[in-house]
Amino acid sequence: MLRAVQEDLDRGILLSGAIARHPNVFDEYYVNMIRVGEGSGRLDESFRALFKQIEFDRDLNKKVKSAVRYPTFVMTALAIGMSVLMLFVIPVFAATYKNLKAELPMITQVLILISQFMRNYWWLLAAMIGGAVFLFRKWAATERGQYLWGRTKTRLPVVGSILKKASVARFCRNFAMASRSGVPLVPSLELAARVVGNAFYAQRILQMGRGVERGESFTRVATTTGIFSSMELQMISVGEATGEVAEMMEQIALIHSEDVTYEVSKLAETIEPLLLGIMGVMVGILLLGVFTPLWNLGQATLHPGGN
Repeated sequence: MLRAVQEDLDRGILLSGAIARHPNVFDEYYVNMIRVGEGSGRLDESFRALFKQIEFDRDLNKKVKSAVRYPTFVMTALAIGMSVLMLFVIPVFAATYKNLKAELPMITQVLILISQFMRNYWWLLAAMIGGAVFLFRKWAATERGQYLWGRTKTRLPVVGSILKKASVARFCRNFAMASRSGVPLVPSLELAARVVGNAFYAQRILQMGRGVERGESFTRVATTTGIFSSMELQMISVGEATGEVAEMMEQIALIHSEDVTYEVSKLAETIEPLLLGIMGVMVGILLLGVFTPLWNLGQATLHPGGN
């Protein structure tokens, strides 16, 4: 790829045009920032700013991934454990109860029916899960699906706040960098919208750009998006009045980044009681379904005739 870029430069093509031919390596934001550096004669500053932005995005992505890794691991382990019980353990108890001709409570009958369905139609369940994943990915790839899924992610319990703050931090940091590099206000918003990583927030940011084009103040368009808190809106207002919007957006990005770090560190303490509660309910249902008939048989043996 670098050799191809060098050959393009030897032919007189600008650096931004050369790297634009490799979208798998250099995204649109990167290309536009290089183009701005070429136009302003500050290409070295553009590269330094891009390096800082790459570091910021990398650290932020690590924090977000660590936020969702723990609950995903626990729920996956729980699903595997329940599947093993349903496929291999419940059938053994079902055969035992059938030989004893015991009268089974409703909860045990339901568990046995679920177990039989999973054993007989596991291929149908696998096909349904695979089909659901495929359809979800197809839907999430559409413009409407990206918008709705982006909005849903920010409203998820526990991790939604982390994902929201990460998106806002990414937007503020990218906007501040583009603005300080000499990109005009509206193009800076458009650039930040392309790399924010959330279609819902991208649409809100583009709305900000349209509002600015209509002549509205930056503070007003920021207020209408519903992205920022009242304190952050006051910071933006001060920055607009003093001509330091980029600096204020940078501060907002740092605030949200620190919040993400703190909430990720506290995630285990927050989500552990919830996961333990879910596991306790599911294990309790299994224990009641499996051992209640044994308890009834034992009681009937110890007290024949109801005495």
